[in-house]
Amino acid sequence: MEFLRHPLYSILAVILIGAVSGALAYWTAGGPRGAVVAVMAGIGAAFLGFHAAMLSNLATGVILMPFGVALVISLLASFALRDRAR
Repeated sequence: MEFLRHPLYSILAVILIGAVSGALAYWTAGGPRGAVVAVMAGIGAAFLGFHAAMLSNLATGVILMPFGVALVISLLASFALRDRAR
């Protein structure tokens, strides 16, 4: 997992995490529109979570910790927005 320290791979991983969590929230909502908004909100929340983890120094020894925080924050934000849209 050492390759995730490279900036390009970490950015791509955060984008993938956010897109998947946004798509999951959209898929469970079952709405006819808003897929792009859900995916973009997931990506934005993933970036915020990733950078919050990096700034709070959670990434000291574990490479996957910021990505885990990005996943949790992205899922929370995506599902909160999904429930808000109903």
